[in-house]
Amino acid sequence: MKVLNAKKELIYLRLLFFLFGLGIMSWVPRYPEVKAALKLDNGAFGSLISSGAIGSAVSLLTVGHIVHKIGVKKVLQVASFFLMATLTVLSHTHSVPLFFVANIIFLGSISAFHISINAQGFNYQDRTGKFVITQLSGLWSAGALATAFLAGLIVDHISLGTHITVLMALIFVINFFIIKALTPELITANEDTNIEYKLQDLLKGFSFDRMISLGLICAIFLEFAISDWATIYTKEEIGIHGGSNTLPYILFTVMMIFGRFTVHYLLPKFTLERMAIFASLLAGISFLTSIFLARAIFPSNQNLAFLIICIGFTLAGVGSSFLGPTFMTAANARSKQPASVVIGQIGVSNIVLAFILKWILAWTAQLTSLSIGLVIPGVLLLTVPFFAKVLRNV
Repeated sequence: MKVLNAKKELIYLRLLFFLFGLGIMSWVPRYPEVKAALKLDNGAFGSLISSGAIGSAVSLLTVGHIVHKIGVKKVLQVASFFLMATLTVLSHTHSVPLFFVANIIFLGSISAFHISINAQGFNYQDRTGKFVITQLSGLWSAGALATAFLAGLIVDHISLGTHITVLMALIFVINFFIIKALTPELITANEDTNIEYKLQDLLKGFSFDRMISLGLICAIFLEFAISDWATIYTKEEIGIHGGSNTLPYILFTVMMIFGRFTVHYLLPKFTLERMAIFASLLAGISFLTSIFLARAIFPSNQNLAFLIICIGFTLAGVGSSFLGPTFMTAANARSKQPASVVIGQIGVSNIVLAFILKWILAWTAQLTSLSIGLVIPGVLLLTVPFFAKVLRNV
């Protein structure tokens, strides 16, 4: 079998990450339509979306072990199919029970794909000595950005169902050929025959990296919250309708991409610990300030409130951009286990914490307002400096 050179392998990995973001985030800018189709309020919709954590937890507990057993290729192929199938169902259904089941499978497939491509990314990084994980995360964000632009352009012209069905079918076909091309370099089954990983091995590792798990969720929960609520927030709280209500989400994502592609230029001058402290404070303060100012100004000047939100989301995006990948890199560096298992271990605790926080946010929004609910991820960002010491040796 022909071996890929490092340059071509990285190109294919970049494409996989980009298409991953493009596909799974394609329906997020159109959440208001999904929510309307299901006829749910903010609390119920947020709870229903959060239910996908069940699938994520199961996947994160098992897929690292499965990758070790059967290799990356088969996991990527199966996950890619289920991503296409379940997201197509989610974009068409008006049934809450069907949505609940499909969402669990969808999030499980996301986690399986996520573990596989990140394990391959860490494998490439270890083999070549190039720090590429943050860059690859930036490509994922670029895919999310591209899909937000697309959704903004077609939201008034093409139905949600048609949009998602066609897009996911195209991505599935392209993924098939990329995975086939990457086959010579993909992690194979039982690559390290001296190590046997079982389910209990995942469970034993949680307490060891509790500082990373807590730091990671505080660093990335804003990204989760903005993905789930940004377009609903700008539509219902700021009163911006049509494609324009995706602008704050787009600006946040643009700056995440910028940060992930440029952070390595700062590494010779500043430590990751110092950068993480400054960036988390910048992101948290900017985001919270914009939320509070917009809430105060909105009654008298809707356009100024929207401008403030756009500025706040922009600064929050650049500040939080590299925090998640950096904590994951620290987790991998601190563990002797394969990257797929490390990602699974950290991912399980992360998804449980995210599930709890998403419920808290959703019902805070329902009982008070979405503006108050969004204070939660902003405050969590301000706690990241307490966990940044784990980055000292990265």
